Amino acid sequence: MIKLNVRSSSKIKERFINLDKYKTFKSDIVHDLEKSPYLFEDDSVDQVLLSHVLEHLGSNSSIFNLIMKELYRIYKNSFAIDIVVPHPRNDTFISDPTHVRPIINVLLSLYDKDLNLQWTEDGAANSPLALIHNVNFKIIEKTLFLKEDYEKNNMIINI
Repeated sequence: MIKLNVRSSSKIKERFINLDKYKTFKSDIVHDLEKSPYLFEDDSVDQVLLSHVLEHLGSNSSIFNLIMKELYRIYKNSFAIDIVVPHPRNDTFISDPTHVRPIINVLLSLYDKDLNLQWTEDGAANSPLALIHNVNFKIIEKTLFLKEDYEKNNMIINI
């Protein structure tokens, strides 16, 4: 079973393959997720954890689509990808110059084939990225952590 902790930085997880773009954090694998192909075979990864990483990637939409295609290629479709991201109205999201896009349900739903087909049938203007890039991500669950101190809010999205 391959479990992948992407952009592990200082959050190395036992029983996971820890991957980061930088050698600084002594990860198992050093790889830039904006470069393809990823170092895994098709349908080989059972679990992917993207904790505070996706909002840093793909400032160019072509690169973001490439990332989604590579994630889809490597993970076993019966398993989940866990995504943890800061809320886009969180001060730390807004103030971090390395954050290139908010990760919200509407964005991720663009990669859901069933929704894309429905939008196409309805004549909606939504970009059918799942159909264009032959991927299919389903949002299974979204958990929003609201704390009294809203500046520290994070969202967890499972796809």
